[in-house]
Amino acid sequence: MFINFTKKLLFFLSPLLVLLLSYVIFDPFQILRKYEAYPDNFAKSLNRDRISTQIFLNNNDKYHYKSFIFGSSRSSVFYARNWGKHINDTTPYHFDASCETVSGIATKLKFIEKHGNTIENALFVLDRSNFAYEQDTLGSVFVQDYRVSGLAWWKYHLIFVNTFFSKGFFVSFYDYLLFHDFRNYMRSFLEFRKINYTSVVNDFVFTSYIEQIKRDSVNYYNQPNFFYERNKEKQFGGKVIKPYQLKYLQQIKEVLTRQHTQFKIVLGPTYDQSYFNDYDKEILTQYFGKENIYDFSGINNYTNDKTNYYEIYHYKPNVANDIMQKIY
Repeated sequence: MFINFTKKLLFFLSPLLVLLLSYVIFDPFQILRKYEAYPDNFAKSLNRDRISTQIFLNNNDKYHYKSFIFGSSRSSVFYARNWGKHINDTTPYHFDASCETVSGIATKLKFIEKHGNTIENALFVLDRSNFAYEQDTLGSVFVQDYRVSGLAWWKYHLIFVNTFFSKGFFVSFYDYLLFHDFRNYMRSFLEFRKINYTSVVNDFVFTSYIEQIKRDSVNYYNQPNFFYERNKEKQFGGKVIKPYQLKYLQQIKEVLTRQHTQFKIVLGPTYDQSYFNDYDKEILTQYFGKENIYDFSGINNYTNDKTNYYEIYHYKPNVANDIMQKIY
């Protein structure tokens, strides 16, 4: 009887077991094995924090990184080697993450210290969103690498397994794997833009946007419902720094002080033209000094021109280059 029951149970579970086996074989999130490089993110759903952590670990023994850019995907356009010209470093490292949080930045700094690096220079590219996100609720695309966060490895991997089996993710993954045809329904599960990652310094480039603009910039910037109209009146965003986040600001300050780091904090020119709240800016000033904070939020030459943006979430490299020229 027991043998018959076992056979029936295995038969019943066989589809699940096949999917689990395929998960291990194909490694759809590229987290089960060590990867030397992540050339692109098209038709995948990769975790940027994982990429940043792995590329650092792959190359740190060789390059001994000493200069770091921190922030969310909005920091991506501050290309590391462009920044390096201002700080006299040929290989700065871009240690960013999608939807980065202030806690994520604090733990990255401690992680870098733990690996014996001297942190001579740091550039923090921030905006209100860095304090709005809660990292532990962001899911597989955004969760911080367990080697940095201290999360149990099995809890980390369980997040990805749950994503794989939820809402038809695996259907999209295997559909594209078999037929190499990107269908609209996949947009909910896979990245439909070409995003390319650079080696060594770990920049990432919005390749799809760049190609579309190059082909036809007029039509690109006149797509219906692509850029919304902003309120012409001066607007201040609400307070976003929460009491529990002060300990992370303190941790960041302690590392920077201990390392004698030369650093700058950029409050970026977000498309919504909301000014960084004065209360929040005062908190940052208390921790990091007014002389280290550069506020480009609100209504200005950058935010007034929609062609300075790829879309409403990300400004372009020309903006970042101009900002670096100003602050250095």
